[in-house]
Amino acid sequence: MIRRNTSKAQPPLDCTFATLHSPSLRRPTLGLILALMAAADPEHKPASEPGSQAKPSWLRRSLLPPWQDRRRALRREAWLLVIASYVALAFAYLWPQDFRSTSQGYVAVSLTAFMARVFVFHLGLLLAVVAAVSLRTRQWRLLTATVPLVVFALGRDIWSYRPSERPRLSGEVVTVASVNLLMVNTNTGSLVEEVRASGADIVLLQEYTEHWHAALRSALAQDYPYECHVCRDDSFGAAVYSSRPFISDPELDLPLGVSSLPQIRALVEISQRPVALYNVHLLPPTSLEYTTESRLQFADLLDHLRKESLPFILAGDFNFTETTPQAAALRRLGTQEAFAAGGWGRGSTWPVNSFLRYLPGLRLDHIYLGGGLTCSDCRTGTGRGSDHRPVIAKIGFSR
Repeated sequence: MIRRNTSKAQPPLDCTFATLHSPSLRRPTLGLILALMAAADPEHKPASEPGSQAKPSWLRRSLLPPWQDRRRALRREAWLLVIASYVALAFAYLWPQDFRSTSQGYVAVSLTAFMARVFVFHLGLLLAVVAAVSLRTRQWRLLTATVPLVVFALGRDIWSYRPSERPRLSGEVVTVASVNLLMVNTNTGSLVEEVRASGADIVLLQEYTEHWHAALRSALAQDYPYECHVCRDDSFGAAVYSSRPFISDPELDLPLGVSSLPQIRALVEISQRPVALYNVHLLPPTSLEYTTESRLQFADLLDHLRKESLPFILAGDFNFTETTPQAAALRRLGTQEAFAAGGWGRGSTWPVNSFLRYLPGLRLDHIYLGGGLTCSDCRTGTGRGSDHRPVIAKIGFSR
């Protein structure tokens, strides 16, 4: 019996390749072949297969962690900043002050507290950013913890921009200017013109050198016929220029601290009453040695003011701000800062001539008043060429 083969005959190999090259089947068949080849290759993995990408390096993970990890880290850091701020401010404002102590350990801790109080405004700006981000991301607990710090750190300065009524003066009104010249400043013309334009009756000058003496005497001798000075080739020369005569010989070496730097006390008459002028320049707290001496200078200054029987104008470069323990001690003594009475805003005086001028500045130069004197207007100048802005105040008796 003849059996018929009912299975399909297999096409020859040539026919198979011909079919593959058929225009209607070419693309899908080639895709299938490529897929089969990829599956046959054990080292080949599709890009979409999980785990196909190489694990990022430790350095990359550290510098560019995933966003969720970054958010958690930022939240932790924000909490650490807030907690540290509470601790730092509590320490800075509660640390007991003994300006006569020369213990290096005590002075070092006091310097730390001092710096925390000097830069409280800058800390407040940073905390304000934390509060704003917390509000935006609805981190309510973090926001609640941050707001009191922001109010404490920035409230005083924000309040200084409010409209306020200025004190009224009775009798004669004099204009007093305190100017740090900067001993290496050779651009004398700009500051000389600023002093002349201020209309000041009395000018108290710091960092007074021989070249400044020559420039100022030649330009201002007619406007200020009365002057006393100590020239030095460092940052601690001093001078007082006055349009009204001194009642007695000025004291050029008022003893402050142990460094014997020149500090001036002179007497003039305002509204037919004798008034003491103090021109001081305290050492900057740039080292433990300078900080110790600066605190001793300030302790001696407090003693002089306690014994002062006359109304006084205390002006100069104090190298401390209105938030420091030194300023608080002067307020307890009953003195009034001219800018606090007659100024507006923060009244920063330093720095002027470096890249730091783009940051919020500090008020290191002050005019303090005592014995019934007050201020109806106070402003800061330009201080071109110096690293400090002058402070210019209209001063008279309040009664």
